Amino acid sequence: MNRHDDELLQIPLFAGFTKHDLEHIHAVATSLNIKKGDVLMEEGTIGHEMFVIISGAVEVTHRGQHVADILAGGFAGELALLCNRPRNSKVVAKVDSTVLHIDGRGFMALLDDVPHLAVKMLPIIAARVNPALEN
Repeated sequence: MNRHDDELLQIPLFAGFTKHDLEHIHAVATSLNIKKGDVLMEEGTIGHEMFVIISGAVEVTHRGQHVADILAGGFAGELALLCNRPRNSKVVAKVDSTVLHIDGRGFMALLDDVPHLAVKMLPIIAARVNPALEN
């Protein structure tokens, strides 16, 4: 697997992580190259994984309406894992992209092993749950 350590450290979510932290990420993540138009998540389906965008971009839609674009450094799919509920959005690759795929078990293990990841994710997750919190 191409480890993407330099790219990961440039992502605000992983900035300042130690080599040990990155080892935990690599232990649970799989690097995937996706093509423009590939569907990463279907609205209404049960969520079993999340994705971190390493390069490229994905589009998020809800009921067919554009909600957001997630660019390199962003992530998607964590709410379904954390809340154990169906996906609230569809996520499709806007361009050829590279993503880290993290399954639900791996995500929970990662939060146990690298708890400061959760601290970095919380403000983003809170803004997604309550858009009024965004600046």
